[in-house]
Parts: sequence; C-alpha cells; structure tokens
Amino acid sequence: MNAKINITTTQYDEHGKTDTIKVDVLGNIVNKNNHIYLIYKEKEEGIEVTTTIKILDDEISVKRFGGANSTMVFKKGSNHATKYKTPQGIFIIDTDTKELEIDIKENEYIKIGIDYNISIMNIFNGRNKMEIYVVPEIK
Repeated sequence: MNAKINITTTQYDEHGKTDTIKVDVLGNIVNKNNHIYLIYKEKEEGIEVTTTIKILDDEISVKRFGGANSTMVFKKGSNHATKYKTPQGIFIIDTDTKELEIDIKENEYIKIGIDYNISIMNIFNGRNKMEIYVVPEIK
C-alpha cells in the first residue's frame, strides 16, 4: 500500500549543538509474516538509497542500502552495535535506546517515537530523537 512517510530526526551533540533532518517521501507499507515494513527510496549525494523499517511489537529495525549500508535496531533499554559501511570505510555505530513508542491505527496512521544515545567510534557522541509518521494512501 502506498503511503506518505515523514521522518524527523533531531540530533543533540555533546557540545550542545542541535541539528534537525527531515525526510518527506512516498513509500510503501508491506504486511508480511505478522510484521509491518515501511519501504522507501531517496537520493543521498546523488546515490539512490533504499530504506526498510521493520516494525515489531517492541522493536524497530532500520536497514539502509545504497551509498552507505547499515542496520540499526531500537528496543527500549537495549544497546545495539552495527557496522556502517561507506565508500570511505567501515564505522561502528553504537545505539542505546532510552524510549520507544509505537502507535498503529490500521488504515489511518503509524506513529513511532525513538529517543536514543548514539556513538560513532568516539568521533561523534550524542542523543537523537526520531519521529516517524506514516499515513497510508487509501484508494
């Protein structure tokens, strides 16, 4: 099913700097094996990147394929390390999920809120708040 996907991520670095990234795309909602998947494509620095967000009852995974490949997993109270493969090399990203809220109203919306600490090989340490809002296009 086609859907409008809006993602807002606010990054707070260890020096008090704040940066907000917004993604507004058309994508798809796929129900498979009792899980919900959000799939969308976007361009990053001229390279097409495919993102798949898998929604479980108490866990979200975000897989990205394209210029940089990664899988990030978010589960409240859990830490997760992932390899972030870029043309410049491999980086290790550690996430520590503080809050995860999932609200799904079938055929109306999907709302996801994630609050997590992030560390990239002591190059970057900070806190991210991600809000995902999805509205299916009902025909």
